[in-house]
Amino acid sequence: METIPPIYWMTIVGVITLMLCLVLYYIAMLIKESRDVVRDSRAIIKNADEIMKQTTLIVNDAQETVSTVKTTIMSINDSILIPTKKIGNTLTIVGDFLEGLRRK
Repeated sequence: METIPPIYWMTIVGVITLMLCLVLYYIAMLIKESRDVVRDSRAIIKNADEIMKQTTLIVNDAQETVSTVKTTIMSINDSILIPTKKIGNTLTIVGDFLEGLRRK
């Protein structure tokens, strides 16, 4: 009984080998899942890039529309509102002048 029987050594080595194989298996599964997630992420990023390009086009169109409306409003302001204000100011001055003459 001075030595340990070989069956015990084989059992210990077998258990250690089994644990090492399980660790390697779980690492392999983790790598496989990571690869699948990266593949899915690439598709999502590609779709997001397309959406960003479309959004950029929409924003550019909106800016053009706003620029056109702004130019139109400036033209209306220059051609209608400014002369109308000048006429109104002139009438106010004439009215104030006539009212000043009536008081005296």
